[in-house]
Amino acid sequence: PALSDEPADSGWEGFRGYVHEAATAHFDNDFRGHKAYLCGPPLMIDACITALMQGRLFERDIYMEKFFSAADVQQVRSPLFKKI
Repeated sequence: PALSDEPADSGWEGFRGYVHEAATAHFDNDFRGHKAYLCGPPLMIDACITALMQGRLFERDIYMEKFFSAADVQQVRSPLFKKI
Protein backbone atom coordinates (compact mmCIF):
# COMPACT_ATOMS: atom_id res chain seq x y z
CA PRO A 1 0.00 0.00 0.00
CA ALA A 2 0.98 3.60 -0.63
CA LEU A 3 -0.50 6.80 0.78
CA SER A 4 0.14 9.94 -1.22
CA ASP A 5 -1.19 12.57 1.17
CA GLU A 6 -0.62 11.16 4.65
CA PRO A 7 0.44 13.63 7.35
CA ALA A 8 4.01 13.12 8.58
CA ASP A 9 2.82 12.67 12.18
CA SER A 10 0.13 10.06 11.41
CA GLY A 11 2.05 6.98 12.46
CA TRP A 12 1.76 5.41 8.99
CA GLU A 13 4.76 3.16 8.48
CA GLY A 14 4.13 2.18 4.87
CA PHE A 15 5.21 3.84 1.64
CA ARG A 16 4.51 7.56 1.32
CA GLY A 17 4.08 8.72 -2.24
CA TYR A 18 2.23 7.76 -5.38
CA VAL A 19 1.43 4.16 -6.22
CA HIS A 20 3.60 4.13 -9.36
CA GLU A 21 6.54 5.30 -7.22
CA ALA A 22 5.83 2.53 -4.71
CA ALA A 23 5.72 -0.11 -7.45
CA THR A 24 8.93 1.18 -9.03
CA ALA A 25 10.72 1.06 -5.68
CA HIS A 26 9.32 -2.36 -4.73
CA PHE A 27 10.24 -3.99 -8.07
CA ASP A 28 13.50 -2.04 -8.45
CA ASN A 29 12.14 -0.60 -11.73
CA ASP A 30 12.08 -4.05 -13.38
CA PHE A 31 8.57 -5.30 -14.18
CA ARG A 32 9.60 -7.93 -16.75
CA GLY A 33 7.68 -11.18 -16.41
CA HIS A 34 4.76 -9.59 -14.54
CA LYS A 35 1.25 -8.46 -15.43
CA ALA A 36 -0.28 -5.23 -14.18
CA TYR A 37 -3.96 -4.69 -13.40
CA LEU A 38 -4.78 -1.01 -12.95
CA CYS A 39 -7.95 0.85 -12.06
CA GLY A 40 -8.39 4.44 -10.96
CA PRO A 41 -8.48 7.99 -12.22
CA PRO A 42 -6.94 8.66 -15.65
CA LEU A 43 -3.91 10.62 -14.37
CA MET A 44 -2.97 7.81 -11.99
CA ILE A 45 -3.36 5.18 -14.70
CA ASP A 46 -1.22 7.19 -17.13
CA ALA A 47 1.53 7.64 -14.51
CA CYS A 48 1.47 3.91 -13.78
CA ILE A 49 1.63 2.96 -17.46
CA THR A 50 4.62 5.24 -17.95
CA ALA A 51 6.44 3.72 -14.97
CA LEU A 52 5.60 0.16 -16.01
CA MET A 53 6.78 0.64 -19.58
CA GLN A 54 9.99 2.30 -18.38
CA GLY A 55 10.47 -0.83 -16.27
CA ARG A 56 10.17 -3.02 -19.39
CA LEU A 57 6.57 -4.18 -19.08
CA PHE A 58 4.90 -4.44 -22.47
CA GLU A 59 1.45 -3.10 -23.35
CA ARG A 60 0.10 -6.66 -23.73
CA ASP A 61 0.77 -7.24 -20.01
CA ILE A 62 -1.04 -4.12 -18.77
CA TYR A 63 -4.78 -4.29 -18.11
CA MET A 64 -6.63 -1.15 -17.08
CA GLU A 65 -9.91 0.49 -16.33
CA LYS A 66 -10.01 4.26 -16.01
CA PHE A 67 -12.58 5.72 -13.64
CA PHE A 68 -14.20 8.83 -15.07
CA SER A 69 -16.58 11.24 -13.42
CA ALA A 70 -19.06 13.42 -15.29
CA ALA A 71 -16.62 16.31 -14.78
CA ASP A 72 -13.83 14.30 -16.43
CA VAL A 73 -15.83 13.74 -19.59
CA GLN A 74 -17.78 17.01 -19.44
CA GLN A 75 -21.19 15.36 -19.52
CA VAL A 76 -24.42 16.68 -18.14
CA ARG A 77 -25.47 15.00 -14.90
CA SER A 78 -27.79 12.08 -15.19
CA PRO A 79 -31.41 12.92 -14.33
CA LEU A 80 -31.23 9.98 -11.93
CA PHE A 81 -29.04 12.07 -9.60
CA LYS A 82 -31.18 14.30 -7.41
CA LYS A 83 -30.17 17.92 -7.24
CA ILE A 84 -29.24 18.94 -3.73
